[in-house]
Amino acid sequence: MKTRSGSTRILAVSTLLLMVPCVASAQDTSDVNAPSRVASFQQTNVPPEVRQAEVTVEATAKRFRLGVDAGVGLDPELLVFGAHGTFGPLFNRNVDIRPGIEFGLGEVTTMFGINLDVLYVLPGVARGARWTPYVGAGPNFALSHRGFDFDDDADEDADEGNRFDFSDTDFVSGFNFFAGARSGNGMFLEMKATAYGVSNIRFIVGYDF
Repeated sequence: MKTRSGSTRILAVSTLLLMVPCVASAQDTSDVNAPSRVASFQQTNVPPEVRQAEVTVEATAKRFRLGVDAGVGLDPELLVFGAHGTFGPLFNRNVDIRPGIEFGLGEVTTMFGINLDVLYVLPGVARGARWTPYVGAGPNFALSHRGFDFDDDADEDADEGNRFDFSDTDFVSGFNFFAGARSGNGMFLEMKATAYGVSNIRFIVGYDF
């Protein structure tokens, strides 16, 4: 009887020792899967319409490679904001077309422009490089409105008009020349000069989604 009882105790202790790793493993597995369960729970709380709209916006942004940019312009001095899309490659794997719009706001001048830029990524950049240089050019079409006249005989009341009213504007066409570099995460830095345009030089920071 004592031998059988001792054997029973040994068997029970061995069973407990074998169960401990299994329980610990189960706990570890549950801890690993916990974030995914939380994310799944949060996802189920989002209405289907909202999820579908989010997916559609992301797909459109990636398809047309939409982006935004902002910077400063010189001569005249402007704060410039814009949006663009990038299509390509076109005829060559390093060539893209990048139409965009820009809006400039300065102390004197208000500007709205359309750019039809062609971008060329410089070849020979090593793989894994953080920044990829590029150059480009393209036509520029802009409407500019000046906040006041320099004529001494001008009516002072006319200076207090709506600066965003483009009814009295100058249409200016020009040609853009630019150079810049873009990173793998979508950010880019660029210097753009416009011949015969509203803003001759612009320093721009942008992001492609």
